[in-house]
Parts: sequence; structure tokens; C-alpha cells
Amino acid sequence: MNTDDLDTATPEQLAPVLYAALQRLGQLGRTGAVALAALVDEDDPDFEEAASWVGDVAAGDLRE
Repeated sequence: MNTDDLDTATPEQLAPVLYAALQRLGQLGRTGAVALAALVDEDDPDFEEAASWVGDVAAGDLRE
């Protein structure tokens, strides 16, 4: 998937890409976290919403 496709991606298309990216950031550790933090605006409501959902998934709280 190209970054140009992100705006129109369905959840089923986007989830595997996000999962792979999060796994890679986890492998990179603090360096990956710092690189991500450099992109995030302090008051970005969309990022805050997404981070909350990712936190729920990581905690095992979001299963259907």
C-alpha cells in the first residue's frame, strides 16, 4: 500500500499495514518511538483517538 492510498483505505486494508508498522516500531524500541513522536502534534485529536484504540487492542480489551 502506498501512503497516497491511506485516505481511502478500508479498515481491512489498513489494519495489516498498521500492525506491521507497529511491530517494526516495537523492534526498533525507543528509536522508533522517538521517530514517531517527532511526527505527532501535541494536540492531534485523531492521533489521540487512534492511540487509545491501539492501547485497547494491546490490552486485549477489544475482541469481537
